Amino acid sequence: ADLGRVRRFILAVRESMYDNAYHNFCHVFDVTQTLSVMARRTGTLDRLNAWERFALLAAALCHDLEHPGVTSVFMDKAGATVAGAFKDTVLEKHHVLRTFEVMVGQDIGLLKGLSSESYWDFRNAVAGCILATDIAKHSSYCAQVRELLQDGAARPVAIQLEMELLIKCADISNVLKPFHVARRWALRV
Repeated sequence: ADLGRVRRFILAVRESMYDNAYHNFCHVFDVTQTLSVMARRTGTLDRLNAWERFALLAAALCHDLEHPGVTSVFMDKAGATVAGAFKDTVLEKHHVLRTFEVMVGQDIGLLKGLSSESYWDFRNAVAGCILATDIAKHSSYCAQVRELLQDGAARPVAIQLEMELLIKCADISNVLKPFHVARRWALRV
């Protein structure tokens, strides 16, 4: 994708973010930057092809697209329209839907020219990463990590799982940052 399309995409994401205390553009930008550093330091970026790298970073940028500042459970109990559209993982599924509406939008056309197979591979990678940020799935991911570390044996990690684990870690990484930064994020929650 050319730089102009990428720029329009980032600006469209910024415009689509709601101005709430925590789940705002600063949060998704922070998660994207944190993810980038983690992916470089772990060597993950070196193991990804160009489209996987873009999928990972785009997922980070869009993982809370149009987040209303309340939980999926709250949305469901309040009878929000978006809750009726999805059975579970309500907000994350909305974030995925909106991510691709923005990407393929007429004025952006970020995925123009991709073959059908490449489009679906990219879409599945992005969707998997965004859906991984659902805190309700945290225990499941912890169990997968425990299984990988069982008996201290080194086991290979599927690249998609590696990407999902990285975005999960980046999304909840504030407590690992210098205290003056972590404190500012904590006060926003």
